[in-house]
Amino acid sequence: MKKSLADKEQLLTMLTGIYDQLEELESVLEASFSEQRVRLNMEEQRKLMKPIQKLAFMEKTLNKIDPIYNEEIADFNPNQLSKTLKLELGY
Repeated sequence: MKKSLADKEQLLTMLTGIYDQLEELESVLEASFSEQRVRLNMEEQRKLMKPIQKLAFMEKTLNKIDPIYNEEIADFNPNQLSKTLKLELGY
């Protein structure tokens, strides 16, 4: 009986040790994933900045070439186009 109790205590001690190791691993993984998420977000923002800068440059260039072009884009309403298409499809 005492041997059974000693085995249970030894098993409980081992399980407690495993639990402590898992808690430590969880905190390390959480920190690592948080750092990875921040790094990936920054990398994606850098990737998005290049096309944004190119578009801004193209808009400035187009505005210099044809100032009226910029006004046409500002007046463009995509909802108006879809209403026109709906009316045509209705006939």
